[in-house]
Amino acid sequence: MMRWIRGGAIALLSVGGIVVLLIWLAGGFHQKIEPGPAQVGMQPLGKAPTFMVQQVAVPLSEEAVSTVRAAHQTEVGAKVIARVLAVHFLAGQYVEKDQVLVELEHADLDARVSQAQAAADAAQSALDQAQTNYDRIVRLHEQNATSELEFTTATNNLNAAKANLEQARGALREAQTVVEYATIRSPLTGVVIDKAVDVGDMVQPGQTVLTLYDRLQLVATVRESLATSLKVGQKLPVSLDALGLHCEGAISEIVPEADVLSRAFQVKVTGPCPPGVIPGMFGRLYIPLGERQELRIPSTAIRRVGQVPYVYRVIDGNRVERAFVQVAGEHGDEVSIASGLTAGEQIVADPDQL
Repeated sequence: MMRWIRGGAIALLSVGGIVVLLIWLAGGFHQKIEPGPAQVGMQPLGKAPTFMVQQVAVPLSEEAVSTVRAAHQTEVGAKVIARVLAVHFLAGQYVEKDQVLVELEHADLDARVSQAQAAADAAQSALDQAQTNYDRIVRLHEQNATSELEFTTATNNLNAAKANLEQARGALREAQTVVEYATIRSPLTGVVIDKAVDVGDMVQPGQTVLTLYDRLQLVATVRESLATSLKVGQKLPVSLDALGLHCEGAISEIVPEADVLSRAFQVKVTGPCPPGVIPGMFGRLYIPLGERQELRIPSTAIRRVGQVPYVYRVIDGNRVERAFVQVAGEHGDEVSIASGLTAGEQIVADPDQL
């Protein structure tokens, strides 16, 4: 009997202990919290600086792949058969118009000039003699002291002498012009692309000795739906990746013919050409497509929990709470926000001062 009583007491104490433990876990022994809004995560604003979330208009554009090319490329060639005496330029060198670039042997050309000069002098002497004889015959003819045949002969001899002198002078001018071909000059102000001869080489008429260009342009391939909205003279942003260069150029030409496969037009852009740009470089042309609105805040306002960004949003003007956001991009000392904030909200600009 006593064993049953002792067992029942132990069971009763066990059940009572479990009930007390459940009541404690349920908060039965703690002070009740009245219903109301949660205050989790809030803290006073203090003197921390604030910033109003801004909505800004961001221009939209489409990239068009481009290549730097020469606007006008010229091949300079020889006009006579001769050996190269001197070369006064290097590839990549800037040259002025009429600057001497190549000198060719011209001894035989000088000899031809001397021969032509002697022939012209002889023709001049013959003309002087024919003129003197003609003047004499004319005086005699006026006195009826000479025949018509002599007068006609003197006249014909004078005209022939004049023609011979003109022919000799033409040969002299031609010989002098050919001598000038031995000195090859730059036809324009520009930059040498390639050097095709060296001292001692024998050149032939029509052989290219160098290639140069006057200025550069950016040639972009633009799809037809965009190209038709562009205009000559319109200014567009451009960039050259190799130089880290971002600048502005003006459309100088829109080739009025589309590629049948790509349905794209060639758009040529020119502008101030900075040092270091050379033909063949890769570039980008940015074509405007309008604009969109986005939210911007200072990058100093962003804090992170692991990889999740958040800001401190101002509540009632004197308290702050965490607001998790999605960052869309970085723009210098600002970031754009895709979600989590609305325009006009106040946030803490520098949470370190909370």
